[in-house]
Amino acid sequence: MTSRQITELQLTDGTTIRRGDHAPHRTIQTGSQADIPVIVRSIEDAGSRIEVHLSKGYSIAFPAGRIARLVLSNA
Repeated sequence: MTSRQITELQLTDGTTIRRGDHAPHRTIQTGSQADIPVIVRSIEDAGSRIEVHLSKGYSIAFPAGRIARLVLSNA
């Protein structure tokens, strides 16, 4: 059986997040507002939210209301 993976996520503000790409500027910042460059490792459906797992151990989640579009591919 083929599973489907989320490869791209577009938010309602127009931000696009793609698996394997660098996360958009200012996705993760230090306390002094310095940008921490991270790569999108995976995008997962967690029910009422979408979780984006990033390099360096970071992850962020977006509620369903912020999601404009998801792109799926066969794994």
